Amino acid sequence: MSRIWQWITLPYRRYPMITGILVPLALVAAFMLAPGLMEPPPEAVDPLGRTALTLAAENGETERVLAMLDAGTAMDASDRCGWTALMKAAANGHLEMLEALLARGADTEHRDQAGYTPLLVAVVNNQAATSQALLAAGADVDAVDDEAGWSSLTWAAKDGRPELVELLLEHGGDPTHVAGDGTTPLHWARENGHTEIVSRLEAAGAGE
Repeated sequence: MSRIWQWITLPYRRYPMITGILVPLALVAAFMLAPGLMEPPPEAVDPLGRTALTLAAENGETERVLAMLDAGTAMDASDRCGWTALMKAAANGHLEMLEALLARGADTEHRDQAGYTPLLVAVVNNQAATSQALLAAGADVDAVDDEAGWSSLTWAAKDGRPELVELLLEHGGDPTHVAGDGTTPLHWARENGHTEIVSRLEAAGAGE
């Protein structure tokens, strides 16, 4: 008997009953833990909580994003802020990427941790082209965030975006929407001196 074998079998030879119990238990534990040990590690994120997918989407790397999806990354996988690739494309005006994601079935109503949808972040970031594409794909024009209950039209009116105001009204945006803080699109348009938008909202039936 070699020295190595003697060392390996020493516990069994000295404590046969205990070893006879522990070895089967160890095998069962190894069997139960094996699937978890074989799973890939969580996707790395940067200090802002962005994943490889959302970083690529933010940077407009359409081919890389699609390659990651083809390799098995979930279409609506989100980062620590709850943002998906579609939201990054919407907010940064990456129309080609956004259309490719929509064609693959990306969720237009996904919400981040603050309740913002892809359309809301597109409007907040003054992205008319991606807003148009999302609306054409059926995005909810009157979706509101969880913070103040503002709609896309509220944001567009507040920030003085007449093109977006017109686009949202054409797709059925509610000009009378009252947010959680009691404000309306018309209130913000007047507050910030956006006279063109005030006139358009009043013509659409807004009033206070």
